[in-house]
Amino acid sequence: MKSPDQFTQIANEIAINVKGAASESKRLKLRTLLAKFGYEKRSDSNTAEITNALNEAGLAINPPLVRYGDTWEISTEDWIYLSTIKENFESPTPLMSSPSKDWNADGWFDKVTSLELRSEREVEIKFAVPLLTRLGYNDCDRFDGMPVRAALGSRDTTLVIDHAVFNSALDALSAQPLMTIEAKRDSYLSRSKQLQQAHHQAKSYCFWTQCDFFMVTDGQVIHVYRVGRGKFDNIDPLFESTCQDLKRRFLDLYSLVSKESLSRHYLNKLSATEEAT
Repeated sequence: MKSPDQFTQIANEIAINVKGAASESKRLKLRTLLAKFGYEKRSDSNTAEITNALNEAGLAINPPLVRYGDTWEISTEDWIYLSTIKENFESPTPLMSSPSKDWNADGWFDKVTSLELRSEREVEIKFAVPLLTRLGYNDCDRFDGMPVRAALGSRDTTLVIDHAVFNSALDALSAQPLMTIEAKRDSYLSRSKQLQQAHHQAKSYCFWTQCDFFMVTDGQVIHVYRVGRGKFDNIDPLFESTCQDLKRRFLDLYSLVSKESLSRHYLNKLSATEEAT
């Protein structure tokens, strides 16, 4: 077992190596990454330790190392991509493409403005899920109530994310959450303190899933964030809208966080061919 100081030193050495690449990103096999930290096998504890150490050294990890529920989404022979966390990141470039012409053929954007949402669960089922469908995510792309093994201090714990969306059709992204969604009860986000709490909660989910985007909604407002990790953070929404204005703003939302747009964002992060040493 390596000491905390040794863990920090190893993570910093890896970070120096990654930052030396022209693209400031490199890849290595998961088994190689484990070995660098002195592990032959992975566990919930050591993947959490490695995630923390690399993040403190200023590196993002894609796909994430942690386990979803009882399943390891990646094998030890899979590539892990490490990239530098930048202080001033760029928002995704909006796509020129748009949803199908019949995106409101069923009138959902009109009906939802008067929909009664009596609980957090109803916000999830009646608002968040239909919205995600219109953003291009099908049932196979969506993991509802996704449990994620994490660590709070020295204590292992399991976090439950309301929804996480993937691109299940692409093997390269099958283990990489594109965006997480945190649903709250009706009008919960109308108070700044509660909005801040929801922001911090969703941001912690992004840390463990190494996900760059999250949505927070109470069925009345929708906020989307591009989140920084480490000491960097972004508290300004990438997108915000009321439910009443969502029909008019939907094309903007689609261009930013549709499955097509976010898939392109993460594929770019997984494009490194130079191996870390």
